[in-house]
Amino acid sequence: MHFDPLTFARRLLTWFAGISAVTLLMASGIAERADDALYDFHMRYWSYPASDNVVIVAIDPQSLAKIGNWPWPRSVHAKLIDRLTSAGVRGVGIDITMAEADADHPDDDLAVAQAIGRNGHVVMPVFAEATELGGVLEEMLPAPVIAHDAAAFGHVDASKDPDGVTRGVYLKAGLGQPHWSALALSLFDLGNKSQSVPIPGLQNPEQGDGSPYQWVRDDYVMLHFAAPIGGFNQVSYIDVLDGHVPPALLKGRWVLVGATAEGLGDRLDTSVSGGNPLMPGVEYQANILESIQDGRLITPLNFFNQLALNAALIALPLLLYGLPGFRRLWRVALVTLPASLVASLLLLRGASVWWPPATCLAVTVIGLMACWWTARFSRG
Repeated sequence: MHFDPLTFARRLLTWFAGISAVTLLMASGIAERADDALYDFHMRYWSYPASDNVVIVAIDPQSLAKIGNWPWPRSVHAKLIDRLTSAGVRGVGIDITMAEADADHPDDDLAVAQAIGRNGHVVMPVFAEATELGGVLEEMLPAPVIAHDAAAFGHVDASKDPDGVTRGVYLKAGLGQPHWSALALSLFDLGNKSQSVPIPGLQNPEQGDGSPYQWVRDDYVMLHFAAPIGGFNQVSYIDVLDGHVPPALLKGRWVLVGATAEGLGDRLDTSVSGGNPLMPGVEYQANILESIQDGRLITPLNFFNQLALNAALIALPLLLYGLPGFRRLWRVALVTLPASLVASLLLLRGASVWWPPATCLAVTVIGLMACWWTARFSRG
């Protein structure tokens, strides 16, 4: 093929124009909704059977009916933890708030603290809350007597995108500095102290100003949810409490304790919800834990890596056009238009990397349409 300097220069300028358009569209965030819709649609058809390594002990309607209205006496939680200890569980993540001491029943606080100490592998929750209307945020840990015997702590901050949908989690978060691991990550680390596992994720997605009153997040990853809801082994709190759950179903497993009953705890609209009931916060933590242990966490590309991939794919039609078999614009379009979607899918499925393709697809379409109009005008 004969090299034409003028044609090369035109295509190079076209490529730079395409990169400029991509940069503006990415910075504006105008394509986010399309990318989110594409991601959600794909994830709804990419479920998987969860392992039996994670068990949810559910505060469900059955338990509320038998034990009574929430909150329950902490002595009840102490008995549950002792049941789990006797069953030989690997570790326990408690997704229940115990931030204030029970002044009326201090013995209950002591009982749950001692049960936590006897187990030795209990992770307790941390969250940020303003203690009064208009007040500053504070990190809320369990009451001191309970916190003293916890093996570790983990934040239970559920990440929500601007559209209110939860697609991932910040593995680190905290006031001033992201010093707390997510509850599920703390539980995983507790059972794998001998292994040094690097933390994946998008680094420093939100830069704080160092203020001790600002909740700072880091290491964002997207989740491969096992199912819209009900994807994990689940047993009723009251059945564990009454000894109706065989120890073999719990032995050697990670256990997450939290609310699944309506009106208790977080209910999350996730990327796989698709009209299904909202996901309880404790099941969200189960998905995080399962994704960590199986290497299913999905890392979104940062701005510059997205731009680099966009630049490469925008160059594709410019490189193909005029080659043997690609002297017709429709043939170029037939190959290059699906290219961004295919690349995004391959990265997601094969490398656990999310690259949002909508911007690249839009710029490619606009570029091909401009070439078609130009060719038509030059002929006419």
